[in-house]
Amino acid sequence: MIEPIAGNMNFVRASVPFMRRLRELCTQHGALLVFDEVMTSRLSPGGRQALLGITPDLTSLGKYFGGGLSFGAFGGRRDVMARFDPRRPDAVGHAGTFNNNVLTMAAGLAGLRELWTPAAAEALNRRGERLRERCNALFAARGLALQMTGLGSLMNLHATNRAVRRPADLAGSDLRVKDLLFFALLERGVFIARRGLMALSLPFGDAEADRFVAALDDALATHQPVLPAAG
Repeated sequence: MIEPIAGNMNFVRASVPFMRRLRELCTQHGALLVFDEVMTSRLSPGGRQALLGITPDLTSLGKYFGGGLSFGAFGGRRDVMARFDPRRPDAVGHAGTFNNNVLTMAAGLAGLRELWTPAAAEALNRRGERLRERCNALFAARGLALQMTGLGSLMNLHATNRAVRRPADLAGSDLRVKDLLFFALLERGVFIARRGLMALSLPFGDAEADRFVAALDDALATHQPVLPAAG
């Protein structure tokens, strides 16, 4: 089981060759490859797996697919999913508090049909790419050892300008920098997660992006003397 971009590990991307090798090994040994796309499914109409051209055996989904209500789901290969058919004498049980929640299913279906369309998904992720580029350009222009990593509409602030390919690459970065910028942005009417996480939503448009960049630039200017300088 792998998250193609580790959400709770500050959006560190899994290596593409590594994931392709996982697919090869799982196929070779008859093991299931499971992609946790609860967060990364938003990165394209077909999720991160479509961008990679890698088909897992199972995929887990959640969060926004429920239209704002409690939701979780998984799906995958027909032969694997057939094991959960309750009509089978050897069916695998799948109990759950929120199973068959009619309200969640209706809200999720309406959201996918009316709001989270393929065009909307692609537009939001392009907007996220531009915003991350603008943030990183600000850091570079001010000579700061800061960066935004991520992909599409998912991003995370880091107090280092080293390439981040694994958690060890973040060793030694001062986490107080994230706290400082979190509160500085909050003072300017902008909220991000305290650990630096940003996940753009559909109402986040060009005006909101401009407001965020302006607030970030002002926060950097105010606190530049105590922020890490690029080496």
